Order: sequence, then structure tokens, then C-alpha cells
Amino acid sequence: MRVWKHAPRDAESIERRIRQALTEMRPLLRLDAAIIELVEFDGNTGVAVLHIGGDCPDCDMDAAMLRQGIEAHLRMQVPEISAVRAV
Repeated sequence: MRVWKHAPRDAESIERRIRQALTEMRPLLRLDAAIIELVEFDGNTGVAVLHIGGDCPDCDMDAAMLRQGIEAHLRMQVPEISAVRAV
């Protein structure tokens, strides 16, 4: 596992980029009723903790597949992320 040594300002910048990537991702997923938000980013481990909830009545994706897709997109947009954990 990678260990990141980000100053608090760097972690804030990364969190801002994560939130922006989540905002940009929402229309792509067509999850109008879903909630996907950043809970925290650990600058030491690179783990982004997300709250994923809500309802997706017309969605064929299961929760694990959705999380994997979100993680892949986020890691492409914000390379400092080593993993995504959903709560």
C-alpha cells in the first residue's frame, strides 16, 4: 500500500478535486436519486471514504459494481487515491 505524506493544504486540494470528479460523474451514471459524497480522504493512505446511497430504480448495477466503477473513475481523475471505501 502506498503511503502519502500530504500537507493539510494538499489534502484539502485533493478533497476538492474528488468532490469535483464526483459532481462530473453523476450525469454519466444517470443516478438522479443516488447520493455519492466524499466522507473523508486520508492523505496518509490515499483512501477516499464515500457515502453511496439512495435509490436507483432503473439501474441494473449492483452496489459492488457501482463502487468499482466509481473507484476506477476517481482514480483516473485523482491519481493520489489508492482505494475507495464505501460506508
